[in-house]
Amino acid sequence: MYDRRLDAILAAAELGSFGRAAAHLHISTPALIKQVNGFEQEHHLTLFKRGRAGVTLTPVGVSLVADAYDIIEESKHALRRAQRMTGANASIRLGVSLLRPATALLDLWSRLAPAMAAHNPPIRLELVPLSDAPDGFLYELDHLGGTVDVVVTGFSRTNWNHPCRAVQLAEYQLCMGVPLTNRLANRARLTVDDLSGQRVHLPPIGGGDALDDARARLAANPGVELVDLQRYEFDVFNECAQSGDLLLAKSIWHNFHPSIRLIPMDWDITVPYGLLYAQHPTPIVRDFVAAVAELAGENGQ
Repeated sequence: MYDRRLDAILAAAELGSFGRAAAHLHISTPALIKQVNGFEQEHHLTLFKRGRAGVTLTPVGVSLVADAYDIIEESKHALRRAQRMTGANASIRLGVSLLRPATALLDLWSRLAPAMAAHNPPIRLELVPLSDAPDGFLYELDHLGGTVDVVVTGFSRTNWNHPCRAVQLAEYQLCMGVPLTNRLANRARLTVDDLSGQRVHLPPIGGGDALDDARARLAANPGVELVDLQRYEFDVFNECAQSGDLLLAKSIWHNFHPSIRLIPMDWDITVPYGLLYAQHPTPIVRDFVAAVAELAGENGQ
């Protein structure tokens, strides 16, 4: 685990004073100074410039402090992983984001909670907020079991390249996201022919069975201009809302953007949503997934 003296160093760096740092950590000022001095002497470093007005970091101190936050966070993750293996901390870390709020799983939680409470040891659900940027949700999807244990997102039954397993929980319709400024915004339902003269943003080929099916049907209308988007992010919704372009979207996003209305298409294309977990889960995750799968089966998924 990380050197606990880093707590004293970080507090002094943030507060600019050994005295304020000591008060923040509820220790005496001499005790805090002893920790800092001991660390500097042991590693032959000078982390702080001392002065009457307080302390400031040296260039070496700036570098160490920047890395220290990552060291502490990784140490916490390592400890949590070890505790989960022994059952000392039976929590399931569920990664959630704006575009992937895990609704399909959270809707089951009231029925799942009694079984989790009765588990030995009891299992609790811990929500971990993630970004929809490439280094956020999608990164964790490829590294399940690290920072997060499970996520809920759309997946492909046959064209799937991520190293994880899935339990299907729900299916969501593929709709058309139409900005309120677009002439189609008041329609109750749309056909592919209705989209002539429109630009539609959607993932490139290989995005998944359902998405590829929708792309093929849209491409059959030469009057539709298809615009590739690399991934669904909040900025894409903003850009379409401003430009008036359409966006292929999932019905789960019906309240996601106030200036974009989701309108059903005349096709029956759905995206399966599932609970995704590591290929080699811990016993706690395995028990959790089994309980979810049993409930999902009762729901006919």
